[in-house]
Amino acid sequence: MKILQSIINAIVQHSQDELPYEACGYLAAKNGVVTNYYALNNKDKAADHFTMDPKEQFAAIKDMREQGLKLCAVYHSHPETAARPSVEDIRLAFDPDVSYVIISLADGGTVVKSFRINKGVVDPEEIQIITQPQVMKKPLPMEVAIMTASTYHPAVTKNCRGVGCPMNLVYAKVELAKLGAGQILEIILDDGPPINNVPGSAEKEGHKILSRNQLDDGAWSVLIEKG
Repeated sequence: MKILQSIINAIVQHSQDELPYEACGYLAAKNGVVTNYYALNNKDKAADHFTMDPKEQFAAIKDMREQGLKLCAVYHSHPETAARPSVEDIRLAFDPDVSYVIISLADGGTVVKSFRINKGVVDPEEIQIITQPQVMKKPLPMEVAIMTASTYHPAVTKNCRGVGCPMNLVYAKVELAKLGAGQILEIILDDGPPINNVPGSAEKEGHKILSRNQLDDGAWSVLIEKG
């Protein structure tokens, strides 16, 4: 499996954010390289198993199709056990055409491994991490007010690198719902449609966009004040 370093970072962060429960989601590839991830909710809220939300699964698959991506893996975390498939993981691995990625956070460490599972037979799969070249910052449009992130103090930061629409819209709404009026959400978004769609949606719902700053890797940091 070839996968971007930024995606590895993102699914590890998702796994840490969901502690003490298992995190779960999809990985999608373009031209043979995993370039997107879809962080889904674990409906079970359990530390030893997970169940994905069918509505979120449908939305993720729909987004993959729209972006020309291919579902290539299911990922989930093991908060307290090693990065190897459990008996339940093997029993529920119905699709031999996708990989099964496990992120172990046992004993405070971080181990990411991938497996192929077919009719109960588990085969380890090599992970080749692709480091993205540095992306030059693009100039912001004149109508966008440029303000440094240090001007504000976000109450929470949500990393949505690699998350396409509409899932990034969902995550923004969920995080904003947790905040009180006047509190600030920092959300990290990919360049392209996400940097337009997410702030636009937030403004329509009565929130205020405080700043948009492009980061060294080409992603954007957007600060949103809850209305």
